[in-house]
Amino acid sequence: MADPELGSDLQSPSKEIKPKYADTFTRVFGLETRGIERVGENERHPPRSNDYTRMFLLWLNSSLTANNVIVGLYGPARYGLGWNNAAMCAALGGILGTMVVGFMSTWGPKSGHRTLVVTRCFLGYYLSKVCCVLNVLTMLGYGMVNVILGGQVLFAVSDGHTAVPVGIVVVAILTWFIATFGMHLFHFYTRYAWIVQLSILFVMVGCAGPIFDTITSPSSANPPGPTTTNSNRLSFFSLCFASAITWAPSSADYFVYFSSSTKQWRMFLSVSSGMGLAMVMTTLLGIGLATGLSTNATWLDASLTSQGSLLVASFTPLHGFGRFCSVVLVLGMVSNNIPCTYSAGLNLQMLGRYGPRIPRPLLTTLEVIVYTACAVVAHGYLREIMENFLPLMSYWIVIWLVIVVEEGCIFRRGKAYDWDVVDNIQRLPMGLAAGASFVIGCVGAVLGMSQSYFVGPIAKSLSGDCDLGMWLALGLTAVCYPGLRLVELRMTGR
Repeated sequence: MADPELGSDLQSPSKEIKPKYADTFTRVFGLETRGIERVGENERHPPRSNDYTRMFLLWLNSSLTANNVIVGLYGPARYGLGWNNAAMCAALGGILGTMVVGFMSTWGPKSGHRTLVVTRCFLGYYLSKVCCVLNVLTMLGYGMVNVILGGQVLFAVSDGHTAVPVGIVVVAILTWFIATFGMHLFHFYTRYAWIVQLSILFVMVGCAGPIFDTITSPSSANPPGPTTTNSNRLSFFSLCFASAITWAPSSADYFVYFSSSTKQWRMFLSVSSGMGLAMVMTTLLGIGLATGLSTNATWLDASLTSQGSLLVASFTPLHGFGRFCSVVLVLGMVSNNIPCTYSAGLNLQMLGRYGPRIPRPLLTTLEVIVYTACAVVAHGYLREIMENFLPLMSYWIVIWLVIVVEEGCIFRRGKAYDWDVVDNIQRLPMGLAAGASFVIGCVGAVLGMSQSYFVGPIAKSLSGDCDLGMWLALGLTAVCYPGLRLVELRMTGR
């Protein structure tokens, strides 16, 4: 029986045309060939006692990664928050974001469809394609961040003998190989690798923890006013929230082979707790590393070189074993990169009528080439990418999320879904209300955003570096969509 996580070799012959050689590659190499067609109830595995444990471990494993540690650095390093403030914002932002991912994951067993195919029933056919494009950019951005960070770590481990672009290519090749030919190995890996990754993070805590400064505020020498402090708290909270919710438009992709009898509340708790535990732990670890920069010259010098060098420096007292631990962190980034590459391939198949006929291994190869090339060119700008990429991606995601939640809870509450009409434009919503709300939400994001390349007029009027783009986008969409949707229903009846 097919494995429910990140794909399967099951096919739906009535909906997908594939070349004969695909079956051979599937049997011999484990090449995963299934596309975006719906997984029928008869193709799913029966309920198992360990289903919810597997959900928990999949997200725990995929989130116990170094890129989430880097997110935590920004609390003290950029926003000048002390341990207490930064830890509170990171925990609340991460937990709230993982609850969103948990909610969206439940649509996988319920529908048998991938996440952005499901949302055709809420946003309409064409607007959902726009979201696919945006999610491809999001996943490629995550892939670029992961390979850059992996390249930086390998550069630091080798004492500069392995150039960062070489490390980037190494991480990218590992990602491509496992995502394309060894998906079954990744299924096995997600069940057990968390033990190794968690152990390495505990080693980092034991090694670097004594240097953490949980008392002194980094900005105590020049304390900001209360308004500035609140702005920085909100900005860091938003960054941690954004780091989690970027997985929401892909979260159901990995659970389409679970039975429709899967209990939604248990699935929600499994996904939220697995991802939440990992997000909180890693961001708190990043906050701790940032608080030690002011007292540890070695860490400070490493951080000025790169963020990956700082991670390696945290293991310095362990010498050779510390280098081994750093290499294991790179493998964790590969495991985080595989779902990105997988979901981006699915989204590319959703863009056109003939998308499902394009072999996904070909799309996977194309994606890896694209984000590897971008990473090689931009590897010196990881800080700027992390500071601006996550908030920028969160703008469209919160708009999409509000529309999905309000449509499902207000206009479709208690109604049955026909999951066989997702390709029938005439039976899907026209998307007029969703499209108008999307535009309004984007206007709100522009007015409130505060990024290095642009500061909106509302953000300019506030003291401190406060990014309100995500929250204005969320609020305006939530207010406008119900009224616009009522008008659309009166006009079109669908």
